Amino acid sequence: MKFEKISGKTLRQRIYDQLRRSIISGDILPGESISLKDLSEQFDVSIMPVREALWQLESEKIIVINSNRSIHVNKLTAKEMEEALQIRIILETQASRLACERRPESAVKEVKILLDSMISLIKNPKKYIDKNSDFHLTIYSYSESPMLLEIINMLWARVGPYFIIHATNLEDLYHTVEYHKKMFGAFANRDKRMITEAVQQDLENAARLIIPHL
Repeated sequence: MKFEKISGKTLRQRIYDQLRRSIISGDILPGESISLKDLSEQFDVSIMPVREALWQLESEKIIVINSNRSIHVNKLTAKEMEEALQIRIILETQASRLACERRPESAVKEVKILLDSMISLIKNPKKYIDKNSDFHLTIYSYSESPMLLEIINMLWARVGPYFIIHATNLEDLYHTVEYHKKMFGAFANRDKRMITEAVQQDLENAARLIIPHL
């Protein structure tokens, strides 16, 4: 993994954003150890803003800081992933329905560009899953529900790495394209019933691929 050097007034937030993205994208894997000293050197900053960013990640249960100060990315059991799935279905279907109601017309073009980009990356599982995250979260962003989005983002950070780890079967990825096309069509037509169905199908399909490996 390689991080950009940090500058500016919001060191902690920018470090947090990069670390969180690296965890979601699988650059740092569940269970993998993290060195405070190594991170401060890579970011080219003092230890304090890195420590503060790690504290924030710990508060969201994305990482674990043990009493002996060892740090690693949190892991999920099969039971926890099942629970996360049920919570995600409730939250993400709600966000998608609200997005259908509240989106501006310009949002349709933006989401279509993300869908096309995601499909073009189908033979690169890591990039495909990364763009998949952008696709979902962009749709949800039009719900105009900051608290709802905050919780959804926290859950994505917990489950995201597992999608990268297990997205190695291209047949499975091709299967997910249909769910995303259905999501886009529902979003464009403000069809709340259809987008609820498509989001639930997509989340359940992904979880069923992952849970047997946990």
